[in-house]
Amino acid sequence: MLNWDDLRYCLAVVREGSVTAAARDLGVNHTTVSRRISALEKDLNVVLFDRTTSGWLITPVGETILKSAEHMQEEVHNIRRNVQVDRQELSGKLRVTAVDVCIQRLLIPGLKAFSEQYPEIRIELIASEQTFDLSVHAADIAFRSTNEPPPNVLGKRIAEFAYAVYGTRELCELYQREPEAVTAVTWMGDGQSVPEWMQKCFPAMQVRYRANTLNIAYELARQGLGFTQLPCGLGDMAPELQRIPVEYQAPRTGFWLLSHIDLRTTARFRIFRDFMVQQINPKVDLIEGRMERAWETMPRS
Repeated sequence: MLNWDDLRYCLAVVREGSVTAAARDLGVNHTTVSRRISALEKDLNVVLFDRTTSGWLITPVGETILKSAEHMQEEVHNIRRNVQVDRQELSGKLRVTAVDVCIQRLLIPGLKAFSEQYPEIRIELIASEQTFDLSVHAADIAFRSTNEPPPNVLGKRIAEFAYAVYGTRELCELYQREPEAVTAVTWMGDGQSVPEWMQKCFPAMQVRYRANTLNIAYELARQGLGFTQLPCGLGDMAPELQRIPVEYQAPRTGFWLLSHIDLRTTARFRIFRDFMVQQINPKVDLIEGRMERAWETMPRS
């Protein structure tokens, strides 16, 4: 194996003009420089310097080898510069947007660990269901549920949101006895006054509450105020709720981490992206609906 340190000693002799000057530049004894170069010559089975009374003169083969060594040295300097730039960039602000329930359930545990590891990076959280224009940096990073990410963004698909219909155990029992006594909770984000899950599974059910955020619909369902459709990653975590077994399966939507492409080389973005994806990965089975609790559920109608 070629030892880069030995090449570094050779370059110092050529650059400084003598073994003594090279040793002074490197902060070592001149015998160390001589010994390391001799070891390299032995490893390569070539003579890199002619030792004369007037000094050390590089040989033709030495010139050839040291040209490559100069390129290696430049790459080493590039690595050091890049590391230094990254260290400087591991501070400042990141504006992160997601829907409120995503922040609460999926991001906050990871954000706590991230902040402990990178205390100089400040996180600004924007709870919103709006599609922020990342091109004008209304936000730096967006966690979004979509099957069609906008163009000109850097995207990482983390998982697919699965959905199911949920209700409290008491409401399920009431539905067995008096189906007409049970109403529904819907959320305005579904874009319909009577969403598809109701049309296909509960066509006679009335809508009692409509909420403008998924979090509110979730809380209403937890209080037993109606059946509702929720992401499995939310509904399966609520001890008050159980899945209502129905034939209809809502289409899945992708869960994406999005950012403007200009940020792809920014250190704090790269670190944040990789860190958060790693934090969320253990929850993918939950998000994709593979961790339903073993509830005693109502029979299929």
